[in-house]
This record gives sequence, C-alpha cells and structure tokens, in this order.
Amino acid sequence: MKDTDTQSNFIEIAGAVDRQPPSRTQLEPLTAAHAAELFPVLCDPAVYAFIPDRPPASAEALAERYHRLESRTSPDGSQRWLNWAIRLVEDRRCIGFVQATIHAGATADLAFVLGREYWGLGLAGEASAKALAQLFIEFHVESVFATVDRRNLRSAALLRRLGFHLVSAAIYPHGPVESTDDVFQLTRHDPAATPPDPNGT
Repeated sequence: MKDTDTQSNFIEIAGAVDRQPPSRTQLEPLTAAHAAELFPVLCDPAVYAFIPDRPPASAEALAERYHRLESRTSPDGSQRWLNWAIRLVEDRRCIGFVQATIHAGATADLAFVLGREYWGLGLAGEASAKALAQLFIEFHVESVFATVDRRNLRSAALLRRLGFHLVSAAIYPHGPVESTDDVFQLTRHDPAATPPDPNGT
C-alpha cells in the first residue's frame, strides 16, 4: 500500500470520528494544569483494577508528574512521550487521558484511562482513534501495540473495534510482557483499521 493510501485510511478514521454529530471529545496535550481536573477522576480505585498503577497521592503530586511529561521526550531522548487529556466537548469536563510512547523503529505503545462514569459510552474509542490518527499521520509510526490484562474484556473489545489484532507476546518489541496480559497490534497498512463503534467502550 502506498503511503498516501495509508494516510487516507487514517484520515478517514479521524474524519469518521469528527463527523459524529456533535463530536463528543477533543484531545489536549497533557500539562500540569490538567492535574486539578483529572485528580478526582483518577482517585477511583476501580480505574486501577487491570492496570499496574495506583491513585495519585494528591493533586500536587499529579501536577508534578504531568509537568515532567510536558517535555514529551524521555530523559535519554530515545522515546517520544505523547499524552493527551480527553475533554468532553459538551460540558468541557476532563474525563481521562490517552498516552502513547514512540520507540525507535517507528513502533509505539498506546494506553487509555477514563473515569468509571464514562465507561461504555464510546468515548475511549473516539479519543483513541484520534490519537492513532496522529501517530500514523503526524509521527509516521508504522506499528502500534497495546498490552491488556486478559480479564479486561472491555478494553480488549475496544482495541478490536479500532482494528487491532491479538498477536503473540513473543513479537512485542518493547520489553517483557506480564504473564496475565495479551498483546494487540495495529499497523499503518492494516486494512482492518476501522472507526470506533460509537455505542462501544
């Protein structure tokens, strides 16, 4: 597939999201200023049922963490750190975030976290599709991976709707995979990439 064909494919994904009447989410580069809004969302222990993280200790600690991420680059310069706050268009609330790490070799990892109140509404899929469009078009990523606790059926279903395929952990290029995780992959040339189901996660 020609690069222009690939670009058109992911422009179509982003366009399909944007054509939803009205567009429900927008992505904003994550900064320390988002910490006060996201702190209450991220304090819910249910958010961490399937991810190796814990609620932030305070809004101040969260702001410090986000400030470090504003560089968008790892200290050694080997990775690009892309983090976006997800904001609802209708009422302007921040509801979670999408993050991507771009590695050498034009590969990336994708992850998303939303407050429990916003699960099952298609918002994570919509926001993730916008992030994927940026990864493939703006940053010229060739392949995106996501690791998911295999008990997390909701997130696995979302990835499949976005066009990801379940692959062997042996091909994951970014380090060891937890024995409880599945690995999903989406390439920029993958014809299975589709807009998210607005009625899904």
